[in-house]
Amino acid sequence: MRFWVIAGVAVLLLATSYGVRHWAQLDGALPSPPPPGGDAAPPADGYTRIISLSPGLTETLFAVGAGDRVVGVTRFCNWPAEAAARPKVGGFLDPNYEAMVALRPDLVVMMPSNRAHLAELGRLGLRCRVVDQTMLDDILDSIETLGRLSGNSVKAAALRASMQQRIEAVRAKAAPLPHPRVLLSSGRDLRAKKLDEVYIVGRKTFLGDILRIAGGENAFPDSAVDYPALSGEAILRLNPDVIVEFTNGLDELGLTREDAVAPWRALPGLAAAEKGRIATLDGAHLTIPGPRVVETLEALAKAIHPEWDGTP
Repeated sequence: MRFWVIAGVAVLLLATSYGVRHWAQLDGALPSPPPPGGDAAPPADGYTRIISLSPGLTETLFAVGAGDRVVGVTRFCNWPAEAAARPKVGGFLDPNYEAMVALRPDLVVMMPSNRAHLAELGRLGLRCRVVDQTMLDDILDSIETLGRLSGNSVKAAALRASMQQRIEAVRAKAAPLPHPRVLLSSGRDLRAKKLDEVYIVGRKTFLGDILRIAGGENAFPDSAVDYPALSGEAILRLNPDVIVEFTNGLDELGLTREDAVAPWRALPGLAAAEKGRIATLDGAHLTIPGPRVVETLEALAKAIHPEWDGTP
């Protein structure tokens, strides 16, 4: 799920650095460098021209009522619909610095994985804030952080409280139920129809957090890698009781749920297949950190527990 192409990032940074600075200086659009200290208090009414470099942060900004302050997003930020209509500033590996400067933001928010861009953005005079959404608690904290930065603290606090209530409802209901060993698949080539390289969810991730709350034990014991890639043979060695696979757009791929499940069933002796305990959860939003993580939690709890009866 995380394909870090370090060399590509370096080349892109070097290639764009001079050109963007030169263009900005000629155009007169290069703002003065922000004062030191990225954690300085925001303006009294919050920042008003915000660029988001992460789909999860974009969704959170809109959820806390700051959508009208978002002036730029990545091409992967497509929810809500208003976010998809905002000007695009590139992607993770190919940020468009020229587009960012032209939008004249007073704040750029990013995930820790975007830190490679901090130096260049600083040289361009753009104020940046790293907002973590790695773990579930980070996501909850990010709601209040983005609410404060955008002048929407009251709505952000209410949103967090509502999410926390739903999370605790699932936790309480799942606690007395059996806790099977669950393998969460977060990405593979579905059209290949085989399990050569399956990215699964590790323990130190927000999806690993919600798996525990939903009443499942992560079948992958190692916590050193967030999203390791496993072969079919490695999956057989783990032999989980339940498999839940996150898929994205089966209909668009011309595939059915049975097409997605078939490669798992083809593994000889796989306990989850023999027990009929393989589920698919379709939709890109299910693996994006942000306010909709509670929907992922509730869907996962139902997938893990056949005895789950409706909403928590």
